[in-house]
Amino acid sequence: MKKVAFLTIHVGFNFGSVLQSIATKRIIESLGYSPILINYIPDRVTYARYFNRMFSGIIPFVKKAINLPNFIRNNRVYGSYLSKYCTLSSPIYDKDDFAKKCPLADFYVTGSDQVWNSKHNEGFNDRYYFAQLPKEAVRVSFASSIGETSLSEEHTKKIRELLSNYKAISVREESAKKLIEDMGLQATHLLDPTFMLKREEWKDYMNPRIVNEDYLLIYTPYNTVDKKAIFDTARAIAKEKGLKIVTFSWNWQNDKMADRTIKYASPGDFLSLMYHADYVVTNSFHGTAFSVNLNKQFCVFMPSAFSTRISSIIELCGLQDRMVSENISIEQLQEQIDYTTVNGRLDTERLKSIEFLKQAFA
Repeated sequence: MKKVAFLTIHVGFNFGSVLQSIATKRIIESLGYSPILINYIPDRVTYARYFNRMFSGIIPFVKKAINLPNFIRNNRVYGSYLSKYCTLSSPIYDKDDFAKKCPLADFYVTGSDQVWNSKHNEGFNDRYYFAQLPKEAVRVSFASSIGETSLSEEHTKKIRELLSNYKAISVREESAKKLIEDMGLQATHLLDPTFMLKREEWKDYMNPRIVNEDYLLIYTPYNTVDKKAIFDTARAIAKEKGLKIVTFSWNWQNDKMADRTIKYASPGDFLSLMYHADYVVTNSFHGTAFSVNLNKQFCVFMPSAFSTRISSIIELCGLQDRMVSENISIEQLQEQIDYTTVNGRLDTERLKSIEFLKQAFA
């Protein structure tokens, strides 16, 4: 059986990163290949970086010292969940010789998530392009994300050079496709890997139901422009529908604006909360993706950064009326979504993704 080594952003306390890694593994496996997740751990998510920041001053020391138990606990929760469902290589750190420690494979896949987003990655990281491997290594990009609508001339030059070594390139947002095509290269716009598993398939990875009441779930993990506006909208929808407001945290604190906070939520908890929610309010790409894929009633607030990946999937599914704006009323956000057409579009896109990978691995 041929081997596929795939590289993505899988480390960190992010539900989407972990779940898209698992989905990528399952897709590759379904095509008859043996997948292994390259366990690349960049400096920005290591304990060493955490302690460096901790000892950078009195205020950072106090904040990081208080948060240290949360950091350790979440590392264990997310790491154990991922290793339960994925085969990982030996750890590879920035100080290591990437080519030497990278597992041998017939194909090397740059996976989804924001692997090519230099702002997210705290600088240009050529490991996500397999720059250290010999040119003859077969490289494939599967729904990779750039997350930006423009690139510097320096980054454009670097990316063009590195992507010219790829056998096939696919990206997660239409804006990334345009950026790459402007470089004179071909790129295909594909779904995020999490869409490749349907609603019932995700049940294999989720925990039992956590909240027994009818509820509205708020998932706004970062880049929140106006938290009060989000909760005001959620509260208005919840009141009309008779729902409790549920959110979750990565620590021991309750969200005072919610009726219930699920503390130290794991990826399995996230799936359970999404699956059983009666309505979802989010500003996250994967919050949006799972809302659509699980056929939830939902609305999305655009985040302060990296919003193109959200607008891309919303437009693909024809759900622009779920994006909160001054022109959208609470009544419109409560209108029932008919998922018949949306699911048809997703099925078409799923076939497109499978065909892309079959050709790339041929």
